[in-house]
Amino acid sequence: MTERQRATRPANTFRIAVAGVIIAGGALGMAGQAAADPELPYPTPAPPSPGEATPAPGEPVASSDGLVGPPPPPPVGPPTVPEIQDPVYGAGQTPGKLGYLRDIWHTFHSGNPLDALTAPQEVAPGPPPGAGSPPQLPPGYISMNAPESNGPPVAEPAQGGPPLPPGYYPLNGPPPPGYYDSPAPPDPAAPPTIAPVPPTP
Repeated sequence: MTERQRATRPANTFRIAVAGVIIAGGALGMAGQAAADPELPYPTPAPPSPGEATPAPGEPVASSDGLVGPPPPPPVGPPTVPEIQDPVYGAGQTPGKLGYLRDIWHTFHSGNPLDALTAPQEVAPGPPPGAGSPPQLPPGYISMNAPESNGPPVAEPAQGGPPLPPGYYPLNGPPPPGYYDSPAPPDPAAPPTIAPVPPTP
């Protein structure tokens, strides 16, 4: 029992030593990268030329980006949020700030919540007076509030065409003769069919 424990100690010591070498190598590699890219301070601005006057503090300065002046002061107080025009918008059928929650409660605790959730939509109002006739819709489109603007029905696919060659049958027509017949059973008196064996090289 003691021999087995003695045999595993050198292996554990070797594994710990290898892990330490790997960690130390990674740390030295990271230190080398950090030393290769030192942070440089911003360059010191050049003093003004003798003919230039130093601008007064707060005055705009011309640079390659255009006029650069002091930043505008931040607004005083909390940011303003415009008031909504209809304070009861989205409140549902029940008045109050959280009326829609009461509507949901009543919907799901009614006898048939599916009926309440899938109620038919309100009919869209007609056109305003003096609006004129609505434009014609493309084929296949149906208007919800102006049935006179419905487009023509979708045309049926083209029928006819050239006749099929002999032996071909249309996909949407009757099947060829004998399609549903079961295959004939093999003739027991016929000799067995033997496939020739290819010669081996």
